[in-house]
Amino acid sequence: MSIDPYVEKALRTVEGYEQTEAYASESVIHTVYIDGTRISNIETKRESGLMIRIMDGGRQGKASVVLGGDSSVPECARMAENVLRFSPESAEKRSFAMPGKARIASPDVWDRKVEDVTPDTLRELARRLIDCCDVDIPRAQIRVSTNVSRVMNGNGVDASHRSTLVYGHFTSMFRGEHPGEGAETFHGTHLDIPLESIGESLSRQAKDSATAKGFDGHESLSMILPPGQLGEMLLTSMGAAVNGENVKYGRSVWKDSVGSPVASEKLTVTDDPTVSAPLSCVFDDEGTPSDRRTVIEKGVLRSFLRDSFCGESTGNGMRRSSVEAQGAFERTPIVKPLNMTVSPGRYSREDIIAQTDSGILVERFANPEADELSGRFGLNVRCGYIIRKGEIAGVVNNSLLMGNMFDALKSIEMIGNDPVQTGVLNVPTMSFSGTELAGN
Repeated sequence: MSIDPYVEKALRTVEGYEQTEAYASESVIHTVYIDGTRISNIETKRESGLMIRIMDGGRQGKASVVLGGDSSVPECARMAENVLRFSPESAEKRSFAMPGKARIASPDVWDRKVEDVTPDTLRELARRLIDCCDVDIPRAQIRVSTNVSRVMNGNGVDASHRSTLVYGHFTSMFRGEHPGEGAETFHGTHLDIPLESIGESLSRQAKDSATAKGFDGHESLSMILPPGQLGEMLLTSMGAAVNGENVKYGRSVWKDSVGSPVASEKLTVTDDPTVSAPLSCVFDDEGTPSDRRTVIEKGVLRSFLRDSFCGESTGNGMRRSSVEAQGAFERTPIVKPLNMTVSPGRYSREDIIAQTDSGILVERFANPEADELSGRFGLNVRCGYIIRKGEIAGVVNNSLLMGNMFDALKSIEMIGNDPVQTGVLNVPTMSFSGTELAGN
């Protein structure tokens, strides 16, 4: 099914309103599931849908439908008009995206191998993971998808995008006298999942966590976070602080800090949609041109990320997800990094450990996130390595690690040379001073 006629017809259907927009997406999603260290199922889903948004006299309306024939467009338009009719009127003047010229070359986000994937290919990927992991895999999935989208609006925007998405989520279990768990994820655009290294990590995590013990006492120490844990911690703190909507409503702790130091001089962060990453694109999902943007330069805040709702969009209005291609047409655009990248340092993870006098390398939190408003966190360490004088001295679990990510960004000790794509962030291992570990 081609989505183009639906988008064009939708825009014509609502052309009498002050502001109009039509967005459609089509996805094909293939997934292989592993349950109990066995391949349990392989499935394929196809989805295409449309969202119409309209604004008139301070009122807004929107609706979305799954595309199923000639009646889909008038049905969607009718629902959007009903919502507009009963929506509250706002004095704030808003506009959908304005047209602009592309600022970057098309990034490498389409893999023909994903487009041509077969059940046999997925089965082989799952089999490779099982074979290289010497502990149980209770649950895992590898999901690959193609996504095509187009957005048009009454201001003259007309932008299309196509990409492939590869996502994996894996768990492991060591079933000894004391069971241990592990978890890994993969985010990418190409079918180049490093299954052997993922299997090795799952095995190591499960075995090490089986030997973990609770931490006794209370201690101030350095926190070392590998990419898988650091990505979410940065997204819920730094990512929230540079989110233009949070700035607009005064929720960002950095709302008045452009041009001022907010982090260590060691930290440089860019939003870089020019490389192969799940949300890299020439135009965002509102049709605004994207660009490589410096967010933090040697600790100094340089810019925020905005969509058209925030005004002066930076091309960060996104409907798409870095995890799931399905359902893009049902989502209203929100501010997202396209590919927020921490410039890597010169240290290997072994170097960071060797130069840490007293610290904890957190292999896995129960839920790695910081408070968006304050940056504070108090997280259950499910598996962490205690470091004494540059060496791993033991493994701990069910202990509480406390600190503040905004303070941690000012207290960066070392930045690793091992960047990994974690959703919409690309980050290396990093170490921070000033955190506290407490036992139960």
